[in-house]
Amino acid sequence: MRDSDKTLRRRLVDALRPLAERDTRLMLENEDPPFISAFVARHRETISELSMPAAGLVIVIEGRKEVLWGAERNIYHAGDAFVLPAGAEVDVVNEPDADTGVYRALFVRFSRTLVIEAARLWPQLTKRDIPLGSPITISPTLCSAIIHSGEALAGALDLSRRVVDHRVLEVLLILAEQGALPLMPKYVDRSITEAVRLLIRHRLDHAWSTAAVAASLSMSEATLRRRLRDENHSLRALLLTERMHAAYLILSDRDADVADAIAATGYASRSHFSRHFQDAFGQAPSTVRKARKKPLA
Repeated sequence: MRDSDKTLRRRLVDALRPLAERDTRLMLENEDPPFISAFVARHRETISELSMPAAGLVIVIEGRKEVLWGAERNIYHAGDAFVLPAGAEVDVVNEPDADTGVYRALFVRFSRTLVIEAARLWPQLTKRDIPLGSPITISPTLCSAIIHSGEALAGALDLSRRVVDHRVLEVLLILAEQGALPLMPKYVDRSITEAVRLLIRHRLDHAWSTAAVAASLSMSEATLRRRLRDENHSLRALLLTERMHAAYLILSDRDADVADAIAATGYASRSHFSRHFQDAFGQAPSTVRKARKKPLA
């Protein structure tokens, strides 16, 4: 990491640390949750199937955070940040800092109203297919915007609601320009493609059917098919894409074999799995696994 990047992260952490002095996560369960909440732990904690009702920005202040997004595993350290989409189901491990014995992180909630307003202001940035946990570049502009919005949201400054919203919108704009945050247009509750991906990604070994997905999303099968078709997708194609992506990650990044990848992605037939993998990546699953085991020259 460059010295300039380290300096930015240190500046971000030092400025936001006062907002993470005590744990306020229980306030997220209120009918009117705060716009900024702190997660503080003094022991290693594991949270299974964590899901937030609203999208938000997670900023690690102290310690280490491990996030499992389906088959993907991301690790974030102090000064790192990532977007957690609304409804995403993830497994989380929070590790206290080895020196201080404390883990701290902030969750900046993006209200649906502000996301819609951002989409109205910048329609050219409206996107649908943004990967979960997309990396965020902490630029000087984003660093300043996060600090200013954090101060405003914490209520330490005597600012109007309009000024506070303006500061959060600045963060939304920068994240959207980076491609780290999807902006949904006003006439769409949210992309049905995104909703389906968030639902199936955490349980790719499940025998998903149109009926099961529709029921989970509280809509009819006909509505699900129509909305997916309107976005040029189908459930079958989404399942195949997500399963193949997960299989590749398992075979290339983990100490796993082909049987593990088959089990994790819900295939009953090894031949069907191998054929789909070959079609998706142009090579056999065993080839990817062997390439992983090759020593570096």
